[in-house]
Amino acid sequence: MTQDSALKLVSAIKTSEKTAPFRTRLKPEQFECLNRCARGISVRFERQEIIDALIAGGYVEKGVAGVITVTARGQGYLRAHSG
Repeated sequence: MTQDSALKLVSAIKTSEKTAPFRTRLKPEQFECLNRCARGISVRFERQEIIDALIAGGYVEKGVAGVITVTARGQGYLRAHSG
């Protein structure tokens, strides 16, 4: 394989990654927690593993004193999956 064709292959892979991003589906309890957080409802008494999963997925971030805020990704997920 020549260097030029190898570069084309890498470009094709990167382009397909951009057009078809990996999306995970939140579990119902994770979605509810994200939705409540976005509406400003306290989620501090939720199970920690739900909040940890939302943080790991980039849907929320943990701030000072454990306050959870919804990220732009979380807002986008809510818009796409609410209805």
